[in-house]
This record gives sequence, structure tokens and C-alpha cells, in this order.
Amino acid sequence: MWHLKKRSMYPTGVASTRRKVGRPVLGAFLGLATLLATGCGDNIDATEPNAAKAAPTAVTAPASVEELKAKVEGKELSIASAAFPNPTLTGMYKTLELLQSDFGVKVNFRLMDSSPMNAALISGQVQIGHVSLGGMAAAVEAGADLIAVAGNDQKNAFLVAARAPAKTLADLKGKPFAVSQNLSSIVGQTAQKCFAAAGLDVKTDTQLLHLGNIGQIVESMESGKLSGGMSATFRQIELDLKKPGTYTTVCKGWEANPQLNDVWAVSRAWLAENRDIAMALAISEIKADRWTHESKAEWVALAQAKIEGLTPEAAEANYANLVTELDSWPVNGSLDQKMCDYTLATSLEFGVLKKRFACTDLVTFDYQKAAVQFLGSK
Repeated sequence: MWHLKKRSMYPTGVASTRRKVGRPVLGAFLGLATLLATGCGDNIDATEPNAAKAAPTAVTAPASVEELKAKVEGKELSIASAAFPNPTLTGMYKTLELLQSDFGVKVNFRLMDSSPMNAALISGQVQIGHVSLGGMAAAVEAGADLIAVAGNDQKNAFLVAARAPAKTLADLKGKPFAVSQNLSSIVGQTAQKCFAAAGLDVKTDTQLLHLGNIGQIVESMESGKLSGGMSATFRQIELDLKKPGTYTTVCKGWEANPQLNDVWAVSRAWLAENRDIAMALAISEIKADRWTHESKAEWVALAQAKIEGLTPEAAEANYANLVTELDSWPVNGSLDQKMCDYTLATSLEFGVLKKRFACTDLVTFDYQKAAVQFLGSK
């Protein structure tokens, strides 16, 4: 169905692709795609909200699965994600599986590097992109005509970890501490918010280092070069299983910086012609969310099947963390108005966006609402 290669946190090559984005397309969209990938920008005063573009209307719940399947069966979709293979993607894999099994839609799924994936989404070579809401907003600000039709995972899965003997954020004062990329990314934002809540400034109160990715940060903590750094839930589980008691989670990103993470994004032009597929996607997403909560053993098995090297112990721990504590897959849909508003406000605060957006400028809740109406609320 899908094949994954083990990759670094932010790899440089394209993994599991059926075809590559051509150089002319990549060159034409590179600047815009970079915004979608990184969400970077200078922080200036916010302007008035963008005028919301009208999303396709007349979204109604289907009478039955059979009725919707008759409209979409046999259609082929190119779907891509720039996310690193990890247990947070388990719900995404189940969504794609349900699109195929319930609705007969053929899914060509690719894990790609961020810039080629986003260029392909903007150009139409990929119809559906699994992207961050903040990054999608930056691309729309730069001129992309994208809209989110469903959510995937709802919570910020990053955290601040300290290596013994440090046990609190205060213990990291003056010590080597690492973030990845830049301080306007979700990782950097979370570090800043965590330290600020403790009355500290990560830029001046630590020996702040920027490493290439979360994997490098974790490796540096393991080697003792860092007293603390940004990690991810699945990385932290691996550390804790390997060396129990060595590391302490001193700040949970989902509490300090509760952002809406990945969404299913499409172009508005594509959506106008493919409302039925969008409806099937939204239904499959919520069914996957409910399956996650109801079928722990199957979730653990699918996570192991898709993530190379994931042990049963690590998969179980990830389930407890991602599903029980974070509740990354709400049973009635991962598009949340309050979280969406917070994400966009924080993106503006940290310079990812230059303009103030309303959630409804970027997201249509119609498909999620229709999917819940069809499946019944839980």
C-alpha cells in the first residue's frame, strides 16, 4: 500500500515517490513553497484581515456510504506529506486506508521533502497535502489559493526535555540548550513560551544552540553535550525507554503552545470540482479518529507496520501519550475553531505571518460538520 524509508527528521531526499516534481515547476514555486514549508517571515504590524474567499457551498451529508462511493469509486488521488515517519502519522495512514477500502478511491501517497511537496501541491501535481496550518497560512499570504477541509492531528507534540541532574526549566539557566531551525517555527515558539512561563528568556538565559533537526538534538542530549533541548513525544519515549530516569519533561508543548498541527489542504479550484472526494476524506478522517480510540491493539499494530524499528513497547507508550494524554485525534474532528484561532494569532506573534487571518479565511468546517452529521456525534 505505502512504503516508507527510514529518514532523518528533516531529510534532504524524496522518499517513497512515484514521480518527482519537475525542475521548472519547482523553480517557479520555490519561494512560495518555502513559506509553506517553514512558515518564516519578518514580524511587522498586522494589517486588516484578508477578505475571505468563498469556499464551495452546498456541502451536505451523503445519504449513505454507497451513494458517496458511487460518485468517487475508481478515482485516483495524489496525496503527499512532508512529515517525518513517526507514530503521530498513524491516524493519517488509517485515513488513507479508509479512503481506499470504504470509497474505492485509489491513493498514490508520497512522503516528500517539504519544498518539492508544497510546490507540487500549489501546482496541482499533488491534489491533497498533509501540511501544518501555520505553514499553509504563510503560503496563502504569499498568494497560494489553498484551503483546509479536514484536520488530522490536533496538538503540538513537542516538549522541553532536561537531562539529569537538571529537573526544571530553572535548572537549565546558563546551560547548553538546543532548538531546531529558527525561533519562529513551532519548535522555537514552544521553547520561548515554555521559558517565558517560568520567567526566563531562552535566548539570553541559556546557551542557545540551533541544530539541524530534532533527531540531532536528541543525539546531542544522549551524548551529554546538551543539558536540555526540544524533543518530540515519540523521541522522548525512545529516550526514556533506553535510559529510564535520565531525562525529565520540564514543559509540555501542548500545554504551553496548544497549536493545531496538520490539516488536509487542497486548492480552492480543485475543491470546487471535487466536493465528493473532500466529503469522503472528511468522513474517513473522523472514522480514523474514532478507530484510534476504539482499537488500541490495531493502532499499535499499524504504527509498527508503518514506522520502521518501532518496538511494541514504544508503540504502546506512544498510544498512551498521543491518544490518552494529548488526545491528538478527537472523535468529532480535529478542526477546532479555538485552536485554529490560537494558531494563527501565535503565527502572527512570532512573525510567521505578517497579516492577521481569521480561521474561516483558511479553513472550511463544512465537510467536518457534514461528516459528523453523517456518522453521528460522539
